[in-house]
Amino acid sequence: MKNTSWLMFEHIFRMGLSLVVTGLMARYLGTSNYGLISYGMAYISIFTVICKLGIDSILVNEIIKDRENTGEIIGTTIFLRLASSVLSIFTIYFIVKYLNPDNKTLQMITLIQSVSLLFVSFDTVTYWFQSNLQSKYAVVAKSIAFFIVSSWRLILIFVSASVELFATATIIEAVIIGLFILGFYFRYEGQKFKISLKRAKYLLEKGYHFVIAGLLITVYTQIDKIMLGQLANESVVGIYTAAMTVSGFWMFIPNAIIESARPMIMSAKYDNEEYYKRRYSQLYSTVIWMGVLASIVITIMSKWLILIIFGNGYLGSSNVLTGLIWSRIFSLIGVTRSIWLITENKIKYQKYFVGTGAILNVILNLTLIPKYGAVGAAIATVVAEVFSSTIALALFSETRPLLKIIIDAFFFKGFINRNK
Repeated sequence: MKNTSWLMFEHIFRMGLSLVVTGLMARYLGTSNYGLISYGMAYISIFTVICKLGIDSILVNEIIKDRENTGEIIGTTIFLRLASSVLSIFTIYFIVKYLNPDNKTLQMITLIQSVSLLFVSFDTVTYWFQSNLQSKYAVVAKSIAFFIVSSWRLILIFVSASVELFATATIIEAVIIGLFILGFYFRYEGQKFKISLKRAKYLLEKGYHFVIAGLLITVYTQIDKIMLGQLANESVVGIYTAAMTVSGFWMFIPNAIIESARPMIMSAKYDNEEYYKRRYSQLYSTVIWMGVLASIVITIMSKWLILIIFGNGYLGSSNVLTGLIWSRIFSLIGVTRSIWLITENKIKYQKYFVGTGAILNVILNLTLIPKYGAVGAAIATVVAEVFSSTIALALFSETRPLLKIIIDAFFFKGFINRNK
């Protein structure tokens, strides 16, 4: 509970400060320059997953299993991520230059942002704190970094700085987090870092499947911005990003509920099958209807929210937000689905669900963006999320029972057990 409370604090702190600073920054930059920053960050998000090499998904478990070699595990992981970061920086630059040969500003912004990948490698140390249930140190580091970066952005607005300088905020945040995390690690007598080629091979083999799934998910969530930048323009990217920011600011609440319920539900699977099914159905009912209520409220208030946070220049985001917010319900269904897939030993289907959703999203974007712009991208996201999180379950006989659980949960079937 104490460990989780620190993580909740970070989400709330970042959400509150981010809404204020992002709104002011977006107003100052305008839809076009804000779109440039968002377009570049879409690439950084995708390549951050590549740089992690899927190792982050297994790192906590590896540290817990082999405490005596913690320094070797972390040191080897940092080395692998640094190497992949260097390759990613060059790859990002050449991709952006090839796709946007005449946009020198975009090339420079993306190059500046990509340098942050080098320093994000040191974020690996946060998993050592997680394994010791000491997330407060990572939270302190990230909160300080975010406060400094937010202050930096406000200073840039005050002095009327160029859009390129706003891109440096990504590097500054990564550097500060890295320095603080390393400082806390060695202060609390973390083991000296070592590099082992044998360990590197083992970690890469273990992380292979996770990097594929993680990459598919990230492409799924970021491809809209990239395709809008290519098929429309930077201003449309800015409009879409504003709507996406508002549609996701409340998501930390249901995500925290899911993470809190995960271990309880997984344990129940091996102790009491009926209890396990009821608890899982209750979780689904909770997140689905929380999503429905949030979507209704935000749909009604969409125009007001955009005006308050981003201003008149982003009014076009309200229509995008009205569509995009409903995709969040199905996104939560997809997140909750992972508990069932793991406990029922059917995790192999995850890549099929995410993969089909990503392909459908790309196809719909190609069709709808040229005609409807940001609204078309929002429609594509909603349809892809609906298909990926629910309809795709019917494609495989082994996952059809989960579709029934979701439908029953929507109608609160089995939500209350009158016998207990």
